[in-house]
Amino acid sequence: MKKAIIYVRVSTDEQSEKGYSLQHQEDRLRLYCQHQHIEIIGFYKEDHSAKTFERPAFKELLAFLKKHRNAADLLLFLKWDRFSRNAGDAYFMINKLNRMGVEPQAIEQPLDLNIPENKIMLAFYLAAPEVENDRRSLNTIAGMRRAMKDGRYVTVAPKGYKNTRNEVNKPIIVPGKDAPLVKWVFEEVANGVLSVKDVWRMAKRKGLDVGRSNIWYMLRNPIYCGKIFLPAYKDERAMLVSGLHEPIISEDLFYEVQDALDGRKRKTAAKYTAKEELPLRGFLKCPRCGRNLTGSAAKGNGGIYFYYHCQLGCKERVKAEDANNRFVKRLGRAIGKEKYITLFEKIAEHTYVKNSHQQSNAAEIIQGEIEKHRLRIANAQQLMLDGELSVADYREIKARYEPEIEQLERKQKGIAKIDANLLEYVNETADLLRHLPNYYKTATLPVKQKLVGSICSGKLVFQDGDYQTMEFNDIIQGICRLGEYFDELEKRQASDFGSLSEEVTPSGFKPETF
Repeated sequence: MKKAIIYVRVSTDEQSEKGYSLQHQEDRLRLYCQHQHIEIIGFYKEDHSAKTFERPAFKELLAFLKKHRNAADLLLFLKWDRFSRNAGDAYFMINKLNRMGVEPQAIEQPLDLNIPENKIMLAFYLAAPEVENDRRSLNTIAGMRRAMKDGRYVTVAPKGYKNTRNEVNKPIIVPGKDAPLVKWVFEEVANGVLSVKDVWRMAKRKGLDVGRSNIWYMLRNPIYCGKIFLPAYKDERAMLVSGLHEPIISEDLFYEVQDALDGRKRKTAAKYTAKEELPLRGFLKCPRCGRNLTGSAAKGNGGIYFYYHCQLGCKERVKAEDANNRFVKRLGRAIGKEKYITLFEKIAEHTYVKNSHQQSNAAEIIQGEIEKHRLRIANAQQLMLDGELSVADYREIKARYEPEIEQLERKQKGIAKIDANLLEYVNETADLLRHLPNYYKTATLPVKQKLVGSICSGKLVFQDGDYQTMEFNDIIQGICRLGEYFDELEKRQASDFGSLSEEVTPSGFKPETF
């Protein structure tokens, strides 16, 4: 009597689509062995794909055969697709089993492999499932890409979203409980003050469960601003598609973050100290050794006094109160005259009006390009509906022009955004410069340090009761040079007017006649 091991296999999709079941296969195999008087010495079953032989139960089966040589004559299964769905792997495994003295056989597709012609049928039985797998894979890819082009996100929802279904029972994603934290992460990175690593640590403490490497993927993913990235496939180019889901952040914020990550937007945090009496710590430079001065308090004469001092053996030390008060006075002289600020406002307003016309023209040109691209897509769509253009060609045209339209729209928004608040920024700057000393004195410590870091372009050197070097930023220097230039023009005009007045004929003098 021959001895056999019976093997049954099913995958979840096969069980639901084709009605296969492990129990059905087992019953058919046991009934076959009973009718053929075959002794069953082993039974293995598993729920696993047959694309490869890396399956838990099949590995156990092979281990048993290696350990118990000649224990079985047959390996029986229902059909050849239960054995394998890959022709190359199947031929290799058949030869391997034959070397062990075991003949694999499908009871519903029996083949005598000693007959050469039967190998053709074996090739068909093995190739058919492989072709089915490939076709299923292509259909899956095509279906997913079609859904993505329609704006539906078809895989597991990213952090901040959750998977659900809409009113017609189609899968969609909606903002989840982590959405506010995800938005906070984008806003903090866009500010540029903290590094991505620091933002990630703070987000973890707030409760956002995301890995250190995944935070970068999250920040680069356009899904959060309502866009779906469709990768390139065959002849189709990669593209961004407008999604049907609700965005967590705006497009402007997303692209600000991209600029920050790419190094095109960089801000530095102001130096911070807990001592209100030492606002200039970190901004003063030692006049002796050139190192930065630190600051500290000292007790004496019944009180506490603060000093800026060097900390590496140098004995340079100045009273913080003297340096602070002198700095406020120098701020009052940052802009030489009040009329310089007024002149700056008028020139800025004139420039704004002039540039507004130019930017308006630029926006109109961009809008014209957008309308041209939209018209091209509409024309292509009409040709497709009339049967004069294939669907593939229409999609290629659409994929070509939609990203260009989005890029032009972002450029158009950028022009409007920069232009809209320009005069407001100018007026706020002018007001700050007019009241700079008072504004500085009443500000909080972090604001004071931000002011020092923004208006002073280099380190400060305080020596002999005054600041030896105090260079202001380009804006303040530009306003001063502009005012001085107009002062010089006024002097020249006054001088020219005085010269002309000397040439005027005095009253009562009769000019000579010729």
